[in-house]
Amino acid sequence: IEKIEELERDPNVEYAEPHYMYVTNEVREDGAVVPNDELYGRYQWNLPAISVPDGWTLSKGTEEVVVAVVDTGVDLSHPDLAGHLTDGYNAIDPDAPPQDDVGHGTHVAGVVGALTDNGEGVAGMTWYNRIMPVKVLDSTGMGSTYSVARGIIWAVDNGAKVINLSLGNYAGASFLHDAIRYAHERDVVLIAATGNDNTDTPGFPAAYPEVFAVSATNREGGLASFSNYGEYIDVVAPGEQIASTYTGSQYAALSGTSMASPHVAALAALIRSANPALTNTEVYDVMRRSAIDLGASGRDAQYGYGLIDAVRALQLATGTAPQEAAG
Repeated sequence: IEKIEELERDPNVEYAEPHYMYVTNEVREDGAVVPNDELYGRYQWNLPAISVPDGWTLSKGTEEVVVAVVDTGVDLSHPDLAGHLTDGYNAIDPDAPPQDDVGHGTHVAGVVGALTDNGEGVAGMTWYNRIMPVKVLDSTGMGSTYSVARGIIWAVDNGAKVINLSLGNYAGASFLHDAIRYAHERDVVLIAATGNDNTDTPGFPAAYPEVFAVSATNREGGLASFSNYGEYIDVVAPGEQIASTYTGSQYAALSGTSMASPHVAALAALIRSANPALTNTEVYDVMRRSAIDLGASGRDAQYGYGLIDAVRALQLATGTAPQEAAG
């Protein structure tokens, strides 16, 4: 300070000031990363609820781990997704791009990988994992098991490491299950929503043994009133009033197990980014073991193994977990 005052008195010196240290524009609170996305603080209750900001200190993802969103397609020109999308596929019309004409797939994609810390819109759970848009549902939000199976096979053959399936029905299908097995045998992580009918009737593809099944929680941490449940449930994730990208370069808050599932798909992508050596079944094991137990002690039909926890999962995946998180 004395040196600055001395220089300020010198008529040949225009100004004198300290050399301040600048840092990257990541706000950190208690070690967590807080992105500057416009809607994050006001609407994205879901990410802090599963410790995502703390998890970002361990992994923000990598471009090499691609997440396929097998759904209604994706808004290919959405400014909060542009640059994060790979080439995709349209199983409804193979000659057309996988453009979303419903909104559902765009919303799911944003939960996984909307551009984070870009000063606008919402933050995705992953910063760098790319999204593969695969359209298997038409403009009414419907699609056959055949189109879904074709979409899964295409995603596997074109490099997807994680596949999100926010779709389903209560009838299984042999060709669909064959496609699921095809993906699983090729070390792809398969994540699926359980359904929104408040029933324990198994829904497919979530109930296939090769698939990791996800139900939804509300803002209070309980099972959402609409969420399906049952003995096949693996974990739960936030699914009520989830803010994300939407068609027409817009944003929307939607509810459903469809919104819960991509949280888990994104976590799987972060895990595979942090530790590429893990197999798909090992990724499943990490997410189950690191989940926060809810409801009855141990696995139960309401919450499965519990609520996903990003930081605990990534600690476990990278060998930095405290003893209680690995138990």
